Amino acid sequence: MSERERWIVYPLLFFALGASIRDKILQRVEAKEVYCESLRIVDQQDPGKLLAELGIRRAINNDPTQLADRVGRLRLIDSDGREVCEVAGDMIIDRMVARQLLVIDPNRRPLVLVGTEPVPGMAFEAADPAVSYQGVIYLNNRPLGTGIRLAPPAARPTVPAPEPNSTP
Repeated sequence: MSERERWIVYPLLFFALGASIRDKILQRVEAKEVYCESLRIVDQQDPGKLLAELGIRRAINNDPTQLADRVGRLRLIDSDGREVCEVAGDMIIDRMVARQLLVIDPNRRPLVLVGTEPVPGMAFEAADPAVSYQGVIYLNNRPLGTGIRLAPPAARPTVPAPEPNSTP
């Protein structure tokens, strides 16, 4: 190998070796796109413990509108190995915390809305009125239970009990 070839080959060799161990040194991988059939996230201390999985599962074909035999799915698993949430054709979840829940029809029109709306409070002496929120349910763009307060009632003032030694 000539001197000139060494000046070309050796720097490329070191560059390739450095690029191949970069993710092992930095402990991260950066990419614009990742193509894979399945992505599994495991616990760093226990690689056998699955925390989340993104992949494909066989579809349940009891729905005539569902033509695919496989659908994408996302599974989240808690530290005890129990499935916490699965998002696929159907969503199975123990608890959901959201500011609003909206159900739409195929034409993207709202059918059901569950959420909160502000209720103005009373202000004393030119102070800004306090705003509280109450839960609301709308079905087909109409409030459910018009006139019914869905929020818990405000605390009522207590009436002091008469003293036991007092005479009327």
